[in-house]
Amino acid sequence: MSKPYDSTLKQIVDLLAPDWIRWLAPRLGLPADVSASPLDADLSTVQPVADKVFRLDPPGSGVVLLEVQSAWAGDLPDRLLLYSVLLEQRHGGPVYAVAVLLRRDANSPSLGGTLTRTHPGGRAYLRFEYEVIRVWDLPADALLAGGLGTAPLGLLTDDAAPRLGELVQRFADRVAAEVPSVETQNVLLTGSYILMGMRYDKDTIHPLFHGIQKMRESSTYQAILEEGLEEGLELGREEGEIASRQQDVLDLLEERFGAVPADVAARVRGCRDAARLRTVLRQCVRIAAAADLQVPPAESV
Repeated sequence: MSKPYDSTLKQIVDLLAPDWIRWLAPRLGLPADVSASPLDADLSTVQPVADKVFRLDPPGSGVVLLEVQSAWAGDLPDRLLLYSVLLEQRHGGPVYAVAVLLRRDANSPSLGGTLTRTHPGGRAYLRFEYEVIRVWDLPADALLAGGLGTAPLGLLTDDAAPRLGELVQRFADRVAAEVPSVETQNVLLTGSYILMGMRYDKDTIHPLFHGIQKMRESSTYQAILEEGLEEGLELGREEGEIASRQQDVLDLLEERFGAVPADVAARVRGCRDAARLRTVLRQCVRIAAAADLQVPPAESV
């Protein structure tokens, strides 16, 4: 489910969550001054792959579920539905489900904001609504002028492409002026550098950030340059999807059966094939006990 770009952005969300809630509020029909607190739910982890979940603070009520995608996932609406139902059961509702698509590779005409299930005769028995935000369609200036937590999205828009140098410098100037913590400055700047790798090659990105002092001081940034951006992101992409699929299986087992037996958890964690893990996840809704879970060999999938 998750990619290195997604987990990079989620690190920024962790640091500046209020900016994200303020940005999402009008899209979800919530008051502009609503606030929220992060939820440590079993349905999400912080790093490297996670959904972000927030409980709205009083006088608001309910939960915001944020799913960040950089690549196409055909099961995205189904996962949003599953997570929403489980979150409401655990924490109460309503649940506001939001999918943030970071690039066109994550897009599909089927992501229309509504998931409907019908009987064979055509009568609908389930209707689930969720919000879809396609970052590339958004205005860059509005994002870069908003909260710093969502400002990096402005560098990923179509609107930003003709004037990247200007906008990167504007963003870096804001970070230097508004963020006192050097560590947080590095997370924002280095995270933005990594995110821009979705649209641009490193020969385009590197000169834009090269002169920024905090970027040069960042050990993460230096490691990216030394190891090679593409190689590092490809490894993170593979590891991220595997870890995410494993966690999905364990979460669903726990929701259905309570504590997951140690041997079952070990078999799931030992599976290093994303396709097999998808097959295992489908088993979770059919088996009668967690101990019945089978992890098929790769050649049988």
